Amino acid sequence: INAEYGEIASMKMEVKEEEEKLSHVMAPPPAIYYKQYTNEAVESGSAPPPPPPIVGEYSAFGISHNPDDPKSILAPLREHGVTQLYQDAADNIKELKKLNSSFLVNFLDLLDILIKCPSSALRAKKLDDLELLFCNFHHLINRFRPHQALETLIQMVKIQTDQKLHLIEQINSKMETARAGLHTTINSLPSSLTHPAMSEELDESMNEPKDTSSTVSPEEETIANAILEVEKLLEAELSNT
Repeated sequence: INAEYGEIASMKMEVKEEEEKLSHVMAPPPAIYYKQYTNEAVESGSAPPPPPPIVGEYSAFGISHNPDDPKSILAPLREHGVTQLYQDAADNIKELKKLNSSFLVNFLDLLDILIKCPSSALRAKKLDDLELLFCNFHHLINRFRPHQALETLIQMVKIQTDQKLHLIEQINSKMETARAGLHTTINSLPSSLTHPAMSEELDESMNEPKDTSSTVSPEEETIANAILEVEKLLEAELSNT
């Protein structure tokens, strides 16, 4: 019995060590996270808060990174102890195409080995080759991260510009509706209370709020100022792009 308990304890220790080893290479299984965020846990406030930001050095795919040193994030692979299959000044797109072709060829070779002789030592070699190709491929993709960030910012500015243009169109439409309503109100007044020049003065007050501020209502002046502010913001965004 003692021997059985000792064997079980040994197996548990091996499993624990294996889990700790895997935790440094890949993220924990999703169940560890989503089981803590049930509807009841979220409603009661018992769900754990988001993890704090990583401070200092961290490990990803078995490679250590230091966020305080930006060069370490995109440092050459050879500085991480990984064989680099391309030159630092090489064309990223051409190298990605070459690595993709090599990856497919090696994968087909691995399938051929598994079919003909699964126990062959070439299987482990092919797996190592595929891992090396994947590391180089992944590192080359990360070179496009600054370009991706720039394109994301450009798209955000375009979306904000479109939103502001749409807002300007809405304001102009409301102003036209207000102008039509004012014309209708003036025309419905008795002739003894109106003057032929009232409509012309109304148009001038709507088109030139600064020159005829005495004839513009506070609401109309607020709308006009809002349009000017939006136009200034729009011009600033366009000039930055």
